[in-house]
Amino acid sequence: MHTQPLRSIVKVSQVQSFSKAADQLGLTLSALSMQMKSLEQALGVTLFDRSVRPPRLTPTGRAIVKEAIPLLKHEGKIFEICRPGDELAGQFRLGFITTAAVRLLPKFLEAATQQLAYATFEFETGLSANLQSKVLMGQLDAAVITDTDGLPSQLSARVLKQERFVFAAHKNLLNNGFQSLLHESDFFHFMPETGIGKLIAQAMLQYERPARSKTIVLDNLEAIMECVTVGLGFTLLPVPDVERYRIPELKLIDAHDSLQRKLVLVTLRESALTRHQEELSALLETYCGPSIPSGDLCDLR
Repeated sequence: MHTQPLRSIVKVSQVQSFSKAADQLGLTLSALSMQMKSLEQALGVTLFDRSVRPPRLTPTGRAIVKEAIPLLKHEGKIFEICRPGDELAGQFRLGFITTAAVRLLPKFLEAATQQLAYATFEFETGLSANLQSKVLMGQLDAAVITDTDGLPSQLSARVLKQERFVFAAHKNLLNNGFQSLLHESDFFHFMPETGIGKLIAQAMLQYERPARSKTIVLDNLEAIMECVTVGLGFTLLPVPDVERYRIPELKLIDAHDSLQRKLVLVTLRESALTRHQEELSALLETYCGPSIPSGDLCDLR
């Protein structure tokens, strides 16, 4: 029996959705459904309860998923034994925090295709806490996350980049200086419960904004930057996230030097990828994003 159907049922179990699983596996929904039916026929059991929507794994299906996860890990070890030299080989699952995925994932995939000929990758995006938990549970082989509170001892981490934060606002909102911006303009705050959001919330405590000041919480960086670039308010974000949506009318104000987001690549210490952290990190570090020359920063405080 090929192991791809087992990978597919594990993916369905992880994302709790046939359509999401099909999308992440690069399959059509009908192809995934046929694959699962073929697996049921090969095993002679019912894996899904299709009387409900979405279909749920049966107890037998859940038991097979539990056994499939270590089996697939052993398959990866077999690929390692057969790889030429010390090249990374096998199929791996990588996670990216949503805020970094838009600039890291496409370039990483392009570079990996060219430089890691014996390795294939599946990807998912999410919040740092969720991705970290999935690495700990073995549902992901590695993840790029924000390290804000320290990492569990079971994880091996390699720092990819320290990213400075900057305030960003349309030049028209800065006519009367930074303090006026703080007191009179709306603040667009990226999700306070995320890694970035926690850093922003802590940083903003040092700035005394009036009680009447309005804070707008959004879960999408692009939406925040679109609002800021048209002059609806200001924000505080890592340099690469601001630079991606920057226009000439957008002014950047330097935040405190100690305010930085630490992007790290994490793996389980006993994972096959741990020995290749340096190799993967080298591919990722190249695309971690630009630094803004000091001449482009205003200090209006």
